[in-house]
Amino acid sequence: MMRALYSAISGMKNQMSFMDVVGNNIANVNTIAYKSSRVTFQDILGQTIKGASSPQNGRGGTNPAQIGLGMNLGGIDTVMTQGSIQSTGKLTDFAIQGDGFFVVSDGQRNYYTRDGAFDIGVDGGLVNPVTGLRVMGWTADATGAVDTQTSMTALEIPFGTQVSAQPSSNMRFSGNLDASVPVGGYVNTTVTAYDSLGVAHSVKLTLTKMAPNMWAVRDSASSVAFTPAPTGDLAAAGASVTGSPNTMRPGKWDVTLTAGTLSAQFTPATFTPPSTWGTGTPEAAITGSLAANGTNTTLIPGVTFTAGAAAAAGTATIEVAQGATSPAPVEFSPNGQWLGTNTNPTVTLDNSNTGASTPQTVTLDLTTLTQFAGQSQVNLTTNDGFPAGALVSFSVGSSGEVSGIYSNGSNRVIGQLALANFVNAGGLQRSGQNLWTPTGNSGDAILGTPNSNGRGTVNTGTLEGSNVDLAQQFTNVIIAQRGFQSSARVVTASDQMLQDLVAIIR
Repeated sequence: MMRALYSAISGMKNQMSFMDVVGNNIANVNTIAYKSSRVTFQDILGQTIKGASSPQNGRGGTNPAQIGLGMNLGGIDTVMTQGSIQSTGKLTDFAIQGDGFFVVSDGQRNYYTRDGAFDIGVDGGLVNPVTGLRVMGWTADATGAVDTQTSMTALEIPFGTQVSAQPSSNMRFSGNLDASVPVGGYVNTTVTAYDSLGVAHSVKLTLTKMAPNMWAVRDSASSVAFTPAPTGDLAAAGASVTGSPNTMRPGKWDVTLTAGTLSAQFTPATFTPPSTWGTGTPEAAITGSLAANGTNTTLIPGVTFTAGAAAAAGTATIEVAQGATSPAPVEFSPNGQWLGTNTNPTVTLDNSNTGASTPQTVTLDLTTLTQFAGQSQVNLTTNDGFPAGALVSFSVGSSGEVSGIYSNGSNRVIGQLALANFVNAGGLQRSGQNLWTPTGNSGDAILGTPNSNGRGTVNTGTLEGSNVDLAQQFTNVIIAQRGFQSSARVVTASDQMLQDLVAIIR
């Protein structure tokens, strides 16, 4: 009879522990990233009344006869399943989708948490505003490179930090050049390049079709191929030649004649005409004349001079390629794709008035341009130059890279968030305030970046909710209550039986 009392007492005691765990789970149903606990029970080794026997002498064997002595609390396990992701819209709220823990530190010891409700401290550090623990990771160097093999440091978002201007050295373009443009036609686009002081330079680019599937690229600063200089008969006759770039027609030069016979020296002597121009030598003296309303096509093969309406004077439009030197052509295949047989063209910025480093050459990456029939459109997609700016915001990618957003529109990696995982995450020990610490059965923290080696990804503007299943917990409340009630009934019944036993002698 006493055994029944002791068994019932063990049941009542451990059912109360069961209720304690369930109550704690329900209490933390809205705790950020809370992981629920689960109770398991074990029976206590029973008292053997009769041992088992094996079959012998024609008789079968007998089973052991044992009376149990109650039950024990086998264990309280942590259920490390994923909690639901809840959107908050706050930039410094992080949630882990998958396995892993954020690493936070008080400067002496590291703790681990799934609670990503962080904030920016007064010193620019990324911290948990409740505990004051700093979020750990790796800081990027001046080039944005991160070495994850070094020791972790506290991450900082240094708002207001200035970034120096970076001169443009490469520009990447995308778009299409209309294949139906005739030879000699052109497409214009204007882009902005920056010098070493961050001064913006407007660069007007002209792409002139030199031949089928071949285009030349030059900027407006070097769009004039020849400079006419009056010599010979023209000067002797008292005539004059004046010239200026045609701003409406880049790559062309307007020459005004006053009487006489045209005999002009064109410079510079280094200019080499495209092969489609024939065998003309523009560096030599070129002679010819323009009659009123007349046309002369013999001065330079492939180049047309057209006189104006006046009998004694006329305007000649000299068709030239872009630039003072022979441009590297951009060639396309018959399928409209960049052929890649020539190097990318370059332009040189005129920094003489700004005090910036000179000369500054900018490479134009046109490898993604196409040549199909349709509207021509050339767009700048990448410019590695930018003016000076200050850090005004930041963003965190799914792999934990922290990118600074500057007032000049540029982005730069300033840090890398660290995540830790464990061989047995269920072996971690709770330390309160949503923190965990390693134990001998969890293994040491394995540090690395999100989205690598089994670690989860990081979602910004979200938090992980509790993984408590309320339906299951309320069911457990009933189970614990019934278990306690049943054990209490055993105590009551045993007490009544003892009273009846005592009453026998009355």
